Amino acid sequence: MLHFLRWNQIKLDAAPGSLVYAGAQRDFVPSLQHYMYNTKELIERSLKTVDDIQLSSDHMNLLVLIGIHQSEIIRDLGRTLRLPTLLLEDVLNTGQRSKFTWADDETGFIVMRHMEVKDEKVQDEQVSMFWRQNMIVVLLEDESDMLSGVLSRIRLGKGRIRSADSVYLLCAILDSLVDHHMMVLANFSEAAQVLESKLATNASDQFLGRLYELKRETILLRNLLMPMREIFKGLMREDSEVPESVLPYLHDVAGHYEQTMEGVTSLHDIMKSMIDYQISLIGIRTNKVMQFLTVISTIFIPLTFIVGIYGMNFDNMPELHWQYGYYGVLVIMAFVAVAMFLFFQRRRLL
Repeated sequence: MLHFLRWNQIKLDAAPGSLVYAGAQRDFVPSLQHYMYNTKELIERSLKTVDDIQLSSDHMNLLVLIGIHQSEIIRDLGRTLRLPTLLLEDVLNTGQRSKFTWADDETGFIVMRHMEVKDEKVQDEQVSMFWRQNMIVVLLEDESDMLSGVLSRIRLGKGRIRSADSVYLLCAILDSLVDHHMMVLANFSEAAQVLESKLATNASDQFLGRLYELKRETILLRNLLMPMREIFKGLMREDSEVPESVLPYLHDVAGHYEQTMEGVTSLHDIMKSMIDYQISLIGIRTNKVMQFLTVISTIFIPLTFIVGIYGMNFDNMPELHWQYGYYGVLVIMAFVAVAMFLFFQRRRLL
């Protein structure tokens, strides 16, 4: 099965805006965390239901839902926070490309892919985010350490995150995602270096298969990352309403993303070159074997000719009655074989 092709479950006869989950089956109970903070305090709450959400206008509100497989929770969340149904449908369709759009005049919506390496394969999950002036909602498919760095900064009050607005927090989350992408790239780059060091000594089907696997994962990584460029373009447009004070941070995150994309492109080109070299190496070794066999066959052609002559059953063949005829033929055959061997060796065909 091609694990890198992610297909949604087909929702037949479903009207636009139907909130039906289409993704990997999960059986854990979703959890909802509410982080309210400002420069003076941080309040963390574990909410049992969506109805327990109480947004504070005096705080920055970060809501994190882990587990989107229960569509009724998404429906309740949309009703409580006044989120558009069509975008909630995108949240539940977990095979979405990375994208950015405005849900309305005050609510932005982003879909991105979170990636990590498991068993030498890229595993990706969808991350959906809604944000407003003092609120960000993050919706994750499963448990992840993606937000651990951001939450640590909030708890410790490091930098300006406790005093900044929601767009700065959004930049911090995007930066964390891009950092995870760079870690995935570093993992595959290290694997590629190991393979490259063994390239000249491992011309085998198994080694070539490993190269193909790594190239396939690199293609998956590139395809998952490429649509993210539109997110940064959309956020940095003049009419995006991103504060001037946040633009330098956004440009910095976009720079990290471009660096990651350049690394992925370079890795893909390297993998392609390694595969081409490996195929050429296998072809060269095969040609050498065929050349060796051809030379051996060529040496035996005159020997076969000599044996064929004396294998004829004519009565008048004087050599057949010579006392040392047999040994003489052997000497001639040995001389011919050695002479041809030295000739081919001199021509570097052996």
